[in-house]
Amino acid sequence: MAISKKHRKAQTKRKQRQKALQKRNESSLLGMSDRSLAKQSAGWPLLECLIPVEWQNTQMVHQICVARRSPIGYIAAGIYLVDLGCLGVKNAYAAVFSSEAEYRRELVARLEGGQEMQTADLNLAAKIIEEAITYAQTLGFSPHKDIRQANWVMGTDVRPENCDIEVPVGGPDGKPFFFAGPYDNVDRIIRTLDRSVGQGNYQAVVRIGDPFFDDDDDDYEDDEEDDWDV
Repeated sequence: MAISKKHRKAQTKRKQRQKALQKRNESSLLGMSDRSLAKQSAGWPLLECLIPVEWQNTQMVHQICVARRSPIGYIAAGIYLVDLGCLGVKNAYAAVFSSEAEYRRELVARLEGGQEMQTADLNLAAKIIEEAITYAQTLGFSPHKDIRQANWVMGTDVRPENCDIEVPVGGPDGKPFFFAGPYDNVDRIIRTLDRSVGQGNYQAVVRIGDPFFDDDDDDYEDDEEDDWDV
C-alpha cells in the first residue's frame, strides 16, 4: 500500500525531532564533570564487561570492569576489586575517559597487566559482585564505601538473577579465606573473623602487593564542586 504524502511528512518531522533531541542530549554532555558523566552513564550503551579468566579462584582478588560509551564517545568505567574468599568488594571506583583509545591505554592495559582478562556477560559480572558482598556480610564485612560510584556505571539494566552460573565463595575447604593486601587492616579483619566464625574456623595469609588501587580513604560527597580526579 502506498504511503500517503501526509504520512511521509509526519515521518520526516518525527525523524527531525529525534535528531534534534539527540543533538541536544549530546551537546549537554560537553563540559560536564567526570562525576556527572559517571552518574549519567547508566543510560549509555554497554561497551564491554571484563572479568578475570580465573575468576572462580576464591584465593585471589579479582578485577571486574564495566564500561559504557556515551553518544559522543566518552567512556565511563566502573571498576571493582572483588574477594570471593572473605572480604567481598575490597575497593571500587568509577573513571571517565575521553575516548575508547584512552580507556584501553590507561585502564584496560593496566588491568590486563595484573590478570588475564576476558569479556563476560554483564549479568555474570553483577552476580559475582553480588555473591561476594552477600558472603562478606555474613562475616561482618561491608562493601567499600565508594561502590556507589562503580554502580553508577553498572546501571539498572542488569539482572544477576538471570545468570545460572554458580559463583563460589569461601576458601577451598568451605571456610573463609583471608589473604592480606598492603592496605588491609589485618588486626581489625582478624578480630571480625574471630567474632563471626571463631578462631580456627578460617584461614589467614599475609600477602603484599596490590598495584590496582590506591590507599585512599577519602569519601566523595555529592557536591559537584568536589575534586574527582580519575
